[in-house]
Amino acid sequence: MRRLATDPDRVDWFQVLVDLGRCGVPASSAAAAIGISKTTVWGWKQGAEPKFADGEKLVALWAGITGKPAEAVPRLGQV
Repeated sequence: MRRLATDPDRVDWFQVLVDLGRCGVPASSAAAAIGISKTTVWGWKQGAEPKFADGEKLVALWAGITGKPAEAVPRLGQV
């Protein structure tokens, strides 16, 4: 089944990166931590969708930094 960009279950990558920034991890540091370029991460913040494996790495980083479970990652349908 194809999911639309407005799917409420889709991860809110912008909010994930904002959360990391609030915890003292800027986008450039997040990029280095998961082994990708900072321009790629900036693209995600602007609405691009990461490759599955890269997204998993970013969610794992987010969970480790915030102390929240990966299942609690911000999603577009959350208020």
